[in-house]
Amino acid sequence: MNDPKQQVSSRGIRILGVFVVAYLLVGSYLYFYLKPPDIVFIAYGILSWVGGMLLFYYLHTTYMAQFDP
Repeated sequence: MNDPKQQVSSRGIRILGVFVVAYLLVGSYLYFYLKPPDIVFIAYGILSWVGGMLLFYYLHTTYMAQFDP
């Protein structure tokens, strides 16, 4: 069985998938069309990582809340 400490709902998996696709699309647009300085890519990577972690935390806590008595 999966570790319940790391689970999200199937809806949450789809939301995370959309986040990843949006991340890739925005990153590709930055790289191929805007060509900003390297600091923009660094900031984008850090902000996206923090945003992804917060999104996962929110999805995980809302999913696990249904199991609390």
